[in-house]
Amino acid sequence: MKKEHSQGKNPYNICIWRPADECKDCSIFGRLKCRFNFKDLFCFIGLSSLFFLPSFFGIIRGGYGWYILGWVVFMLFFFEFWEIRIICSHCPYYAEKGRMLHCIANFGCLKIWKYNPEPMNMSEKVQLMIGVTILFGYPFPFLILGRQFILALLAGLGAFIFFWVLYKYTCSRCVNFSCPLNHVSKDVVDEFLKRNPIIEKAFYLE
Repeated sequence: MKKEHSQGKNPYNICIWRPADECKDCSIFGRLKCRFNFKDLFCFIGLSSLFFLPSFFGIIRGGYGWYILGWVVFMLFFFEFWEIRIICSHCPYYAEKGRMLHCIANFGCLKIWKYNPEPMNMSEKVQLMIGVTILFGYPFPFLILGRQFILALLAGLGAFIFFWVLYKYTCSRCVNFSCPLNHVSKDVVDEFLKRNPIIEKAFYLE
């Protein structure tokens, strides 16, 4: 069975890419978001729109519409080259064979980097915080300069709701355990690692 998976879409034999019927014997089934589904993806998109929609509209309404181009360019760079290297490439979702990422957040991004089962290092965590700060901080100077104070407030509130819901309901069940926001309980992490030797070895490598 393992040989079959290693030759299919699951070259690292990670449990989230094994047949779903194997989950019935898993002691932590339901405690992790370890199977891709569109419901989680649409929830993520919907939450992020609470920030992005008022931001885009406010920048345009304030007369700084052309500056959205710089934001879009940064997003493409961040999601396709930077973020996908420093965090996504460490995630079990990234281990699926193929060029496109299928996950509950960055669905559709091209996988230009090799899967790395090792946890994120401190440099990558700091880079992630910097990148996220730029991504979510970019529109506010233009909203304020354009006197779009209500939309700036809505964007700020949307960002708060996005991160609060993400932290409470996704980061508490996410399989990317080394992410700075991840807070899955240790017993669940340990059990998941036991089921995935390649990740366990990388996490406990001295």
